[in-house]
Amino acid sequence: MNAPLGENLTLALDAGQTGVRTLLISGDEKHTQQFPGLKTDSELFPQLATIITSALTSVTLPVSLSIGMTGLTASQSKPEELLGLLPATVFRVSLAHDSITGFLGSMGVENGTVTAVGTGVVTLAVGETEMARIDGWGNLIGDAGSAYWIGRAGLDAGMRVYDGRIADSSLISLLQDNFSHPEEAYIELQTSHDRVARIASFAQQVIEHAQEDAVARAIVEEAGRELAISAVTGARRVGLLETESPRFSWAGNMMKAQQLKDSFLAHIAEAVPHAEFAEPLAEPIDGVAVMDLLPETSPLRSVIHTAKRP
Repeated sequence: MNAPLGENLTLALDAGQTGVRTLLISGDEKHTQQFPGLKTDSELFPQLATIITSALTSVTLPVSLSIGMTGLTASQSKPEELLGLLPATVFRVSLAHDSITGFLGSMGVENGTVTAVGTGVVTLAVGETEMARIDGWGNLIGDAGSAYWIGRAGLDAGMRVYDGRIADSSLISLLQDNFSHPEEAYIELQTSHDRVARIASFAQQVIEHAQEDAVARAIVEEAGRELAISAVTGARRVGLLETESPRFSWAGNMMKAQQLKDSFLAHIAEAVPHAEFAEPLAEPIDGVAVMDLLPETSPLRSVIHTAKRP
């Protein structure tokens, strides 16, 4: 990719557990690539460095790098450490949790609440002077309503049918069609290195079953309710519920499932009758690309971490 004379390249990464998407921008040209997802039980920066180096193969021009990533903790918010692992062409790194970049992709620089739903889930609410993150606490103690949450609930229901604890549900097919024997499914999942992503992959099947199956439908309905609880909680914490029309939006592939989105919106509307719903402006990767353009007065500025080479 050739940049216009005198311009730098921008590389944006939307890094999640299911996949990592890169967007290389040069003037009006854009080039995207897809890589395997991050393993949150391993060091994140070496994984990112491998992906970034691959995405910049043959690139010799200066690159400004922006990353929105899952699993980012306060102790890991050290872009200078990542910069030390990267090719010399990368002169600046801006790093933020993917809740920040998901918010920017959906809401832009306006105040509001965005719930981003993928393998995991996180909600970000931004008011006039403060922000609040809700959930995003991982599959063991959080991520209510996420793909993992739905997939696990579907498998659980299938095992209940197998045992006879539920009289009947088509969700038994999740086990019969994907495992050599239902009684061995839990061993296969527990020993799988990618069990989180694998369990999350069943979510779409649960949603498809929800068209005809009452048990699956109840799971999807409950997922939407959980997502709405997080969204309303975030809006309340930053004072948005006291405004005339608090805005709510969403992000992530899971919210392309109409039944899940309908449940999410219906439960918000029930709790906040004056809520305004805004279709996402763009994709999370686009939010990564504009991260450095935020106004200095934005509450989000304090959670974007930047490092430059000397």
